[in-house]
Parts: sequence; structure tokens; C-alpha cells
Amino acid sequence: MSVRISGGVFRGRVLTGPPRAGSRRGPIQAADRTRPSAVRLRKSLFTVLAGELEGARVLDLCAGVGTLGFEALSRGARECVFVERSPRLGRLIERNAARLGTNAFELVAGDALGELRRFLEARREFDVAFLDPPWETWESEGGLELLRGAVSLVPLVVAEHRSSWTAPPSVVVRLEPEPQSRTRPASGVKTRTTAAGDGAFSLYRWAKGDERVDTQT
Repeated sequence: MSVRISGGVFRGRVLTGPPRAGSRRGPIQAADRTRPSAVRLRKSLFTVLAGELEGARVLDLCAGVGTLGFEALSRGARECVFVERSPRLGRLIERNAARLGTNAFELVAGDALGELRRFLEARREFDVAFLDPPWETWESEGGLELLRGAVSLVPLVVAEHRSSWTAPPSVVVRLEPEPQSRTRPASGVKTRTTAAGDGAFSLYRWAKGDERVDTQT
């Protein structure tokens, strides 16, 4: 399976997608399964993000083969940190970076929530985070904990989910250790949800104090 970059300087370039069932390289383990974002949904997402990616530091959580992170790099992001727990998918991220001829990335092998904790402890700073776990994850407390963790670290979080799932209007930061910087919020507010086919994405932005956040759906 291949995935095509939909816009930016790498527009039309093809990424190696996830392994197919019945691959000659052996059966696909659960950790190696991934679902690249549909082209229509990606186009909608990056139209919404236009103007927010130039020079941005991007975090791609549950990265799969890196589709969203490479789209962001194509559209002007300065660098991307991919977090992916599957070694097999991690190797595909490295292969795709080589295909595109970019070294503006870091690959972190690990569990998304655990790495979010480490990034917070290390005071890592990012501008945009993509969060695209298996869609069934959103039906559990684990999905909401991932969302809380991402919001605790990054001022703009893009959560991809089934269009039938109702994303919460806000999330309270609960990830330990508690944020020490005064620039960290107590919560994040959903400012937009856009659906395309079976998928959708919801944008969460930091809510600071009583500052009003205009919302649209």
C-alpha cells in the first residue's frame, strides 16, 4: 500500500504505506497495523491549518508510517518528531524520510502516553501535535488520557477519529508532573470539528484563564 502527499513541496510524492495482510514478510502483528489518513480528510485538515505550519515544530503521535508529519513538513513545518511504538513502522518512517530527502525529523520508538510524559518532564516544546491512535482507542479512558497528555504539552492538538464519535468540548490537563510554566493551561478547548467520509478531526487549543475561545463546528 502506498500513500501520496497531497500538498506542499512534496506534493505528489509517494510514501511507503503500511504492510498489507498476507505480506511475504510475514503476518502483520497488531502493533504494526495502521490506517493512514484518507486523502480527502488530509486535504481538509491541512486547508484548516494553512498559515499555522510555517516554521512549526510538529509532534506526530501514533505516527504509523508518518503520513501526517510528512504532510506537515511538506507544507512548511521546520521539524517533526515521530512517536511510533512499532519497530516495523518506525523503519518505514525512516524509509519515507529517505525517499523525500529530508532529515528534519526525529524518530522516537515508544508508547505515545509514556513519551508525552518524558517530553513534559524535559520541557520539550512543540507548536502542533497530531494524535491519531486506532479509532477504537477513543472509546476508552486511554484515548481521553492521550488527549489530555497532548493538550498538556502542545498549544494546538489535532485529534483524528471516527466521524461518528463525539469529541469532548474540552479536556482538563491531568498528566503528571503538573506543568510548571505559567504558559501551560489548565485545559484545552475544542475549537473545530471537521468530518470527511468515515473520518473526522477535532482541533484543541489552550484555554488560558477566562480568555474566550470562539468555536465552530
